[in-house]
Amino acid sequence: MQLSDWQRKKSTIGLTPLIDVVFLLLIFFMLASTFLKFSAVPVSGARGGGTSGSLSEIALIQLRNAGGIRVNGAEVGFDGLKNKIAGLVANGVTRAVLQPAEGSKVQDLVRVLELTRKTNLKSVVVVR
Repeated sequence: MQLSDWQRKKSTIGLTPLIDVVFLLLIFFMLASTFLKFSAVPVSGARGGGTSGSLSEIALIQLRNAGGIRVNGAEVGFDGLKNKIAGLVANGVTRAVLQPAEGSKVQDLVRVLELTRKTNLKSVVVVR
């Protein structure tokens, strides 16, 4: 009887099941997690063919890239924006045009939209 040396077969670990498990975990955590809670800020686009009204009814709000705000050319901070718009509304302003500068932060734009929403303005249009 002849006994030979038993050679152990080299087994390789297959990566296919591991990759499948990783993708399943990735999909599970993407579907199960909430990244941010968004609150809706209604923004209306410009409509063509309507009456434009007078320019005295429109306020120009400029958002600067350094975080400053100008309302009809006057510098205003975030704290004084609501009061400034309330004063303009008392003088007959019903609409506003919001013009963010290039490089301004989106968070500042949303903050200005939220502040103008709390006033008695009928509409705010964002332009480039």
